[in-house]
Amino acid sequence: MKKQVMLGSIGVILILVFFMAFTSFYTVKTGEVAIISSWGKITRIDREGLNFKIPVVQTKEMLVTRDKIYSFDNMSVSTKDMQSIVLDLTVQSAVSDPEKLYRSFRGMHEMSFIIPRTKEVVQASISKYTIEEFVSKRQELSKIIYEDLKDDFNAYGLSVSNVSITNHDFSVEYEKAIEAKKVAEQEVERTRFEQEKFRVEAENQVLLAEYKLKEKELQAKANQVEAESLSPMLLKKLTIEKWNGKLPQVSGGDNAPIIRLND
Repeated sequence: MKKQVMLGSIGVILILVFFMAFTSFYTVKTGEVAIISSWGKITRIDREGLNFKIPVVQTKEMLVTRDKIYSFDNMSVSTKDMQSIVLDLTVQSAVSDPEKLYRSFRGMHEMSFIIPRTKEVVQASISKYTIEEFVSKRQELSKIIYEDLKDDFNAYGLSVSNVSITNHDFSVEYEKAIEAKKVAEQEVERTRFEQEKFRVEAENQVLLAEYKLKEKELQAKANQVEAESLSPMLLKKLTIEKWNGKLPQVSGGDNAPIIRLND
């Protein structure tokens, strides 16, 4: 009887030893840490590799510290001019101070801080710009959101390495307004072109009229100079120069003699 009790006791002790050994040693992977607490109080942070904790007395919580990308798809925000934008955004973040982060959120940092704070910062940043400014300054907005998140995250032991607005879409009402605006702008451009064409044609007509008037004035002056230069003596001289030396032939009535000067 005593032998059976002794064997049973040894078996229980072996099971306890095996259980304690199994629960005391553990491995921490690369990019993770283990938060070790003794009776609920954080005592140390274990890094990657094989580690040991006291069973029952100490507990561990695994925390991923490597870079993680948080995707915010179909996030609806409003601009300064009260237009709606649906955008996709990514935030790349890592844990820089595991103990500070764990003390603040007890492992619930994603749901309690990262997601709601990101949405708040994105809305606050975009609300300072009109929808047209958002389109032209999308990269600038990503940098502004990054700077705001970096300061907020750093206060709780998180680091931010990148923020990107990967896609955006506008409301149906705004799309219609954009289309109407394009049509109006095209009509304005067409009207402006026609007005410019009419102006150029009018200027060309004025220039042509001025040219013709100038031409007439020059012709008139040339005629006047030519008329003034034809004096009676000059006309007589020109007539003599053009005469071929023959006198005109004259014929009279039936009884008048015919005089031929060239015989």
